[in-house]
Amino acid sequence: MMHTIFTNSEFKENVTHVIGNRPYSLHRTDVSADRELVLYQHWHDEIEIFYLEKGEVEFYIEERSFHIREGEAILIPPNLLHMVWNTYHKDCCFYAILFSPVLFSEAYTNSYYNRFVQPLKHNGRLYIYHFSRDLSWHNELLHLLKQILCYYNREDIATWELDLHGLLYQLWNLYYINYMVSIELSTTYQRIYHKLKLSIDYIHEHYVNDLTLELLAKQSGLCKETFCRYFKKLTGESPFTYIIRCRIRKSCELLLSSEMKITQVASQCGFDNISYYNRTFMQYVKCKPSQYRKQLYKNTFDSF
Repeated sequence: MMHTIFTNSEFKENVTHVIGNRPYSLHRTDVSADRELVLYQHWHDEIEIFYLEKGEVEFYIEERSFHIREGEAILIPPNLLHMVWNTYHKDCCFYAILFSPVLFSEAYTNSYYNRFVQPLKHNGRLYIYHFSRDLSWHNELLHLLKQILCYYNREDIATWELDLHGLLYQLWNLYYINYMVSIELSTTYQRIYHKLKLSIDYIHEHYVNDLTLELLAKQSGLCKETFCRYFKKLTGESPFTYIIRCRIRKSCELLLSSEMKITQVASQCGFDNISYYNRTFMQYVKCKPSQYRKQLYKNTFDSF
């Protein structure tokens, strides 16, 4: 399917987000009112800020949804699966700036990088943020964002590169002092990640099987209670929620890349009960598996 032109089999985006080998990129996209899919399902290593210049859309990040209106923006941390639907059937125009966290690490020592950026890589769901113009600092940040987006399609990068960096640092400072500091940051993120990596890898390799807390904790050499506490701290969710989300993501892949019946897809992804699979899929993806396959297939061919 043409969907794989833009993403690999795990939905990682194939597009390289750089301008002149710099670790960032700017994009602008127009979408007609009759197109259902605004932005195909994908994830990437970069931080993204999506700005809706015109229209009204429903933005899905993993299992969460956000109603984005004209003039609003949303920040998407790295490695989170996201897509956008034209639920309200309006002409839309959006911009996106994507930048690698390395942009900050080049300017700060490692300790500052860990403080300002690293938490987004470990527990991204906590750091998703919708800028809705309800607060004065939202408007200040959106003003900075629009200044950044003015550089879209300009080729004389040497004349504006430092300006863009300065605007981005101001924007990130607003986000950090008004939101990130309100979340309990821990210096043990890296240690916890390395401790749990074997368990997380085990989940991705054996998600179809029945997985117990005892089995998962054993992979990391932890007791069950400590494992659950560390897992929640690292990922923002329980081990079982993480497993379900992993199974749903794999089922999305199979719905698009195979002609299996939906009951077969469910079974292949660890769901023995088709009713439970349908309910869970609706909870995470906001539509039925059959609708997902039909609509995304249609929009992929119609739109690209």
